[in-house]
Amino acid sequence: MELGYGVIVIVRSKVLPARYVEGESVETPDASKMNSRERFLIALRGGQPDRVPLFEYHFGPTFIEAVLGQPASYYHNVDDEVAVARAVGLDMVWTAPLGFMGFANIQLHGERYQDEWSIWWGTNLSSWPAGWPEMEVVKSRKDWRKLKVPDPDLPIRFEQPRRAVELAAGELAVVGGVRGPFSSVWMLAGLVNIGLWIYDEPDLLEDMLREMAHWNAQLGLNMIHAGVDAIVIHDDWGMNKSTFIKPDDWRRFVLPYIAKEVEILASTGTPVILHSDGNLNAILDDIVQLGIAALNPLQRGADMDLASVKAKYGNRLCLIGNLSTTTTLARGTLEDVERETLECLRDGALGGGYIFAPDHSYHSGIPVANIWCALQTAKKYGAYPLDMEAIRTRLAELR
Repeated sequence: MELGYGVIVIVRSKVLPARYVEGESVETPDASKMNSRERFLIALRGGQPDRVPLFEYHFGPTFIEAVLGQPASYYHNVDDEVAVARAVGLDMVWTAPLGFMGFANIQLHGERYQDEWSIWWGTNLSSWPAGWPEMEVVKSRKDWRKLKVPDPDLPIRFEQPRRAVELAAGELAVVGGVRGPFSSVWMLAGLVNIGLWIYDEPDLLEDMLREMAHWNAQLGLNMIHAGVDAIVIHDDWGMNKSTFIKPDDWRRFVLPYIAKEVEILASTGTPVILHSDGNLNAILDDIVQLGIAALNPLQRGADMDLASVKAKYGNRLCLIGNLSTTTTLARGTLEDVERETLECLRDGALGGGYIFAPDHSYHSGIPVANIWCALQTAKKYGAYPLDMEAIRTRLAELR
């Protein structure tokens, strides 16, 4: 598939659970023999595995150290990530290419660094493993023309994804992460400039969105070629109460390019997960039309009601997340965490097509005990067929 970079990527065919071979209808693998990869991919494609799968991008350093007895050596070390996933019972591991925007290539607490796009990032222990852009690189059409776009095909970019596939050994699902067009552009230009360009420089905004959609699609294709089982596109569109830009502006500027990125990646037969924080209710109908396999993280504090989304879209999307990281996990008691975990299972897991996860990530501000409580509760009550009576009884006790 040619993307305008003079590179043609040949993607190997995906080996997925037999139940999901297109055009065929065969039985789900025997539950007693189902491994984590099969469990995750069955749920991701809307099915019901032996139990609700467990998902996470990256645990905070405190939890990693508690599990492994040593801190992660740098921002994204798949040796550590796979070891933690196996130790806590996750069904997948997330990986990203070198140069994933917003993440330091080495662990830099309290320092600044400049990435290959010329973006300066601030970082500290609380933000690990991400940082924050400190200034705009692109402020005008002239800046955009001068910007040297990095090569998406550098072999070194895919060492960590290849290592993740090797370590997962067909037992864990491997999810590769790329950016979407909107988040890539705001990291380069800032939200203020995006807001201005909607009215003053629409052609510039569209040029940047188009380029970033194809650039990230090329990264995703290379990770698929390296063997990942699914791709997640990280493209935050929302705040707690609304989308960053008006829904009609999102449809005009963002939708065509996120649709193209999804189309390129999904055409390989690889499931595509969309990650966007915030309140997406105004654009959910459009999101479902994209052809994604799953939506994450269904941010509870942003009025993303899991039960409502499940009722309306659960036959078309796998849903991932909804356990609050800002309130319940960060500041709640063990009973609060157990209660909200059970609510997630009650509202999202019935019939399959649900993967348990926090509504962002298990960050360093969350007590270790609360993370363990969430994972253990999901395992205890997440076996299929769900015992809804046991879930409701326990919820009543906790109230």
